[in-house]
Amino acid sequence: MHFLSFAKGALAMFWLVALLNLAYPFGEPLHRPLLLAAGAILLAHVGEAVLFNRKLKARPYPWLERLQVLLFGFLHLRGLR
Repeated sequence: MHFLSFAKGALAMFWLVALLNLAYPFGEPLHRPLLLAAGAILLAHVGEAVLFNRKLKARPYPWLERLQVLLFGFLHLRGLR
């Protein structure tokens, strides 16, 4: 469980850096690859939310669960019972 918390924190920091890169673009070697990586990860997380939609609908707050899947992907799904 501690690894999941650490990994979620690291992924949250990645999203923060990606958002900062949109607001204040980094230098040329980092700007484009970071945005491409963020887009690929977001696309993968959207796919996970679509695939596990039935499991997420059964939760008490399905929209909150979907948002967390978009942010953390499989890390959030792994923590669900």
